[in-house]
Amino acid sequence: MKMKGRNLLLAGLGLMLSVASCNKLESDIEKQMKIDDEKILNHLTQNDIQAQKHNLGFYYKVLEANSTGEQLNKNDVVKFLYSISLLDGTLIESNFTEGTPALFKLNSFTMIPEGLDYGIKLMKTGEKYRFFMPSYIAFGNYVSDHFAPRSNFIIDVEVLDKMSETEVFNIQKDSIIAYMDANYPGYLMTESGLCFVDSISGTGNSPQHGEMITIDFKRKYLDNSLIKTVQEASFPLNNIYAVPGLEEGLKLMKSGGSAILVMPSSIAFKQSVCVIPRKVRQELVRDKIIIEEVLPYSILKYVVKLKAVN
Repeated sequence: MKMKGRNLLLAGLGLMLSVASCNKLESDIEKQMKIDDEKILNHLTQNDIQAQKHNLGFYYKVLEANSTGEQLNKNDVVKFLYSISLLDGTLIESNFTEGTPALFKLNSFTMIPEGLDYGIKLMKTGEKYRFFMPSYIAFGNYVSDHFAPRSNFIIDVEVLDKMSETEVFNIQKDSIIAYMDANYPGYLMTESGLCFVDSISGTGNSPQHGEMITIDFKRKYLDNSLIKTVQEASFPLNNIYAVPGLEEGLKLMKSGGSAILVMPSSIAFKQSVCVIPRKVRQELVRDKIIIEEVLPYSILKYVVKLKAVN
């Protein structure tokens, strides 16, 4: 239930990260790079587009500059809007129209496509860039329902804001308090930001660190959209198998009881992995490329039944 380490781009999701085991593999990588570079350069030439080339291989064009914007730095939490299309203009996904920004932690190796992490690093708040992203720093030969293997992409990004993780926590804490006040009066809030509602009090023992427990749970976003349902999950309370907020909440329960736990991302899945386009996330989880189903910096709601303490 909790990821140990960072499950990032595998070999199929970025030839730049592949380690060549023989000269043939090196030649295959170089060959694909040349193919992608030629396709992108032809697109730029045919459409009379002036763009700069980054040393990683992608091209970029400034659509809207902001000389007074703040420069982005490593580990900033970046809030941004995006659209992603194929080179022929076929739109895959955009959040410009729906207005729900994406979040990710800059230069923390938690962005897919990998090249976009380096591209956004060039920007300031309030700016809008267009990136022409080759497959070898995007999805490589990954087979998706939404694009072909070795696809090159056009990605527009508008940076709305940057925050520290402390600022994210404070914003989420305020949102959680407002939500709990409106929906669950009488809740308990702990120092970590966890909100606890003892919906059905148990009659058994409260679990202690190291004890085995068995639970049923539903994991949701704060809008109640369901992420995952799990039954009969058994694991020890030892800060390894579950996110910290879930373990903290379980220790407040008694066997046989049910509770609602609402927690900030700092005690849930934190920065997670940002996937653009977002709709591909479930495919990557299904294919075990990544293991995190939860979007970056998400407030989570758990509906939990503590079935047994051993």
